[in-house]
Amino acid sequence: MAENVEDISFNEKTLRYISFFEDITDTEVVDCMDIPEKVIFLVGKGEIEKAIGKRGKNVTKISDAINRNVHIIEYSDDPKELLKNIFYSYDVKGVDIEDKNDVIHGTVEVAPENKARAIGKKGRNLSIARKIMMRHSEISSVSVA
Repeated sequence: MAENVEDISFNEKTLRYISFFEDITDTEVVDCMDIPEKVIFLVGKGEIEKAIGKRGKNVTKISDAINRNVHIIEYSDDPKELLKNIFYSYDVKGVDIEDKNDVIHGTVEVAPENKARAIGKKGRNLSIARKIMMRHSEISSVSVA
């Protein structure tokens, strides 16, 4: 059933980002996505604090060095946990995963005052969440409630 999960491949630039990130943070990168608005790193379970660094110093150092916004997410092989981690900063109240007409859909419930920010301008955050989920799970549709 895992045939829906996208293959993950990196180009020379993302490989450089991963190597630099791992050198600075002393953590393992599970995935790296270079998208127009930022570079997203998924780090191993339990390594998020180490990756971010005290008072965000690693994020700042990496962001300044590559001249890009950096976002770090803690990886989980549990799709519910991964979705929760992707939307962590929006005060997640719950995650529901269901099969809708042969599409596995994840709904993330966030605090009402954070809903618009969680969705993002033109649904940008939803699109990013969907890409991450398609790379690491069978979920191919994501919404925010």
